[in-house]
Amino acid sequence: LPRFCLWMAVISCGPTSTPALGERRVNAYTLPLHYVQIIAIVVLAFLVLMNYFTLCVNIPTQPWQWLNIFLSSIVILPLLIVFIALTYIDPAEDEVLTKSRGPRTDFNRHKHTHVITEFYCHVCDVQVTAKAKHCASCNKCIYSFDHHCVWLNTCVGGKNYRTFFFMLSLVVIGSFFLFMNSLLQFIGSFQDSSSLLSLRPYYGADRYAILMIPSSKAAFQVMVSLIAFVSIVTWGLTIYLLGFHIYLCYYGISTYDYVISQRINKTVNQTLSQFSQFSLNYQNNSSSKQLKSIFQKVYYIRPILF
Repeated sequence: LPRFCLWMAVISCGPTSTPALGERRVNAYTLPLHYVQIIAIVVLAFLVLMNYFTLCVNIPTQPWQWLNIFLSSIVILPLLIVFIALTYIDPAEDEVLTKSRGPRTDFNRHKHTHVITEFYCHVCDVQVTAKAKHCASCNKCIYSFDHHCVWLNTCVGGKNYRTFFFMLSLVVIGSFFLFMNSLLQFIGSFQDSSSLLSLRPYYGADRYAILMIPSSKAAFQVMVSLIAFVSIVTWGLTIYLLGFHIYLCYYGISTYDYVISQRINKTVNQTLSQFSQFSLNYQNNSSSKQLKSIFQKVYYIRPILF
């Protein structure tokens, strides 16, 4: 689980695009955009449009069509609202938001070991709270920093973490609903009119609607197969990411804390391995565990993360 969780942290915090020197990102739509962010928006738009203008129109009008629209809207409409809110929220420290001048461009790493020392950011030039971190991708200090999400191209922190968690939950529910809907319609396209799963082609006589465009039965089957594939991939990635954040919440740590602890754990394990090769006194497992316990105390690592 720890290795998989680290992988999930990496794909959600991957390489990002940075703003120009002396500027900071305000929200997810501050240029430059990230290509992964664009992919996420395209996938979201694709699934929403396909739901309303393909899946909801080729089924019997009463009552299934309206029921389909109603059930999907319960998830999709809140998801769109939460997504827009999350990507427009500025999760920066309050001192950063009230500061008129942009980040400093003269930060000297030879003079300062870290960007933030004693609750003061040398780049943002402001006092920050205890859990704040300076995000290089956004070029600003984030309140109660968790991670920079490459899928949203914005930071997730104390001001928007609950919104982020809620969005993941809605994506999991919505993508699974779309998968089941498209799967049933794919099966229904092979059924005759006497079957409960039979469809009603929108334009009649095996002329189905794909984005309200008249299409053949074969084209419809290919399209619903594509919708099912995209939906299940989205569901799989998102449910694992949601599970990872449930794991973090359970142990009361952030994504940043987890990644840093795993790096230190790796360093500790490498040191132990090298130490055991040169020391005859630490050949057995019990001695190795004892030495590992010593390193835990030195590095102040939570035992649960090992």
